[in-house]
Amino acid sequence: MSANPAMMGGAQSTLGTRDGRIGVPIPARWRTGQIVVTAFIVLLAIWYNLAGYKSPAGESGLADGVTLYDQVGFLLLIALTWLTTPTAGTIAMTTWQEAVRRRWMTALLAFALVLLALSTFFTWMQPGTQEKFLRDFGLGFTIIITMLMAIFLGVALVPPEIERRTIFTILSKPVNRGEFLLGKFLGLCLTLLINLALMSLMFLLSYIWFAARQPNGLSGALQVMPQAGHPGLLFELGNLSRALILHFGQLTIMAALALTMSLIASNIAAIVLCFMVYFFGQASSYWEHLAGESGAASGNRGLSGPIQSVVKTIYFVIPRLDRFDVRERLVNDMPVAFNYMWRAFGSGLMYVALLLTVAYWIFSDREF
Repeated sequence: MSANPAMMGGAQSTLGTRDGRIGVPIPARWRTGQIVVTAFIVLLAIWYNLAGYKSPAGESGLADGVTLYDQVGFLLLIALTWLTTPTAGTIAMTTWQEAVRRRWMTALLAFALVLLALSTFFTWMQPGTQEKFLRDFGLGFTIIITMLMAIFLGVALVPPEIERRTIFTILSKPVNRGEFLLGKFLGLCLTLLINLALMSLMFLLSYIWFAARQPNGLSGALQVMPQAGHPGLLFELGNLSRALILHFGQLTIMAALALTMSLIASNIAAIVLCFMVYFFGQASSYWEHLAGESGAASGNRGLSGPIQSVVKTIYFVIPRLDRFDVRERLVNDMPVAFNYMWRAFGSGLMYVALLLTVAYWIFSDREF
């Protein structure tokens, strides 16, 4: 990699580093952009606390209410906005360009797009419930492919820089280690976001095309018929889109985890650990039940003794990835509202912040 952050001019506070070096001056336009993004996040937080936390009409309202995690999520977004410097942005763009040049990733993306485009030809495998099959296949396939990208790209961000000695060239410039790690992480998130957007677009277009080929045509698919259990194509597309946005929250967590694990273990060990955390995180409700957290009110104490202590440790350490999985709501045609989404994103941002902090501590103490 040859990340060569430009010395951007303009007005101009500067960032100091832990070793006393002076960082790249922050242009006034960059600061203005940070202020605008911060103002948007503050307005979003105000709206959420006044009305956005409420569930849509017709739901039980169990997710209603404002929690501390929700507020911490907004604060972490603001912190990320102000920690992202022009140098980190340059490293992020370079990381994205490097990812695009990886042949295996390009081949995997092309394979995924072709298969999603042809997914309507597989609906014969489940006659009578073709729409359900198409939703499950498209969403599940997208989750699997993008998760593989997040893990395999994440563990290959920093170690190659150390092995090729390019880390010396990068850190010899006005780049501190925090900016380097944050730029790598943001570049990986940008890569995953673009890949997810392309796959989601192909999936949704295939879903629309399938609906238009039905006997009632596109106009019939757009009709809302609650009595027949048909909420309408627009409702389904909105729910699918929000489910895919939620999946991006999972990807950011796994990207931060893969980046952190690559600084601790070898590539193979890091990949295995990431997959273990992913599967454990998807089964968080099961670990919660074993730990006795969910059954306390009903008198079910779950396991006991040292085993329960181990299970509780696993439950509190792993991320709650099951909160990002809304396939059950899609099957039951339940709306995926913003309050549900932000509850998941708020806890996910806390986990990402913790992982990046651990990665920075490890990386800052490493001698090259």
